[in-house]
Amino acid sequence: MTDVRPGAPGTEHGKVLFERFVDLWNGEVDFADTPEFIADDFTVHSAELARYLGFPDSRQITTREGLLGWVTSVRTLLHDVRFTTDPGPIGEGDLVAGGYIVTGTYAGGAPTATVAPGTKVRYAGMSIVRIENDRIAEYWVLSDALGLLSQLGAVARP
Repeated sequence: MTDVRPGAPGTEHGKVLFERFVDLWNGEVDFADTPEFIADDFTVHSAELARYLGFPDSRQITTREGLLGWVTSVRTLLHDVRFTTDPGPIGEGDLVAGGYIVTGTYAGGAPTATVAPGTKVRYAGMSIVRIENDRIAEYWVLSDALGLLSQLGAVARP
């Protein structure tokens, strides 16, 4: 049975935390404010394709500071990156999920990219976060990293 107490994870409060997490990726949250909604110990579960873009291995992120480093890497690669939640967020218990569409402009610097800076990109993904003690403590992400790599000319298109 879903916990429906006001402020219980998975209810409206969990959805608000999820959207604040999206706002973090969009550059709309000051890093100094993240202790309010991101746990100190923070775990990421993701595929390793992002390493082809020169990012640190996101599977090794275990702290809020590690997450903020990853956010910075993405925002540096795609200087006007915008995450739009669709569908969701949808919550149950301590989990909140949502799909997303990412748009942005390649800023350069990916070691395997062959396209010029200024190339527009668009890709999709799904996220699930786990709420613990009113903060996000865990993040599962499945992005179309292969689609992004293709758009950046980092892998051959079939």
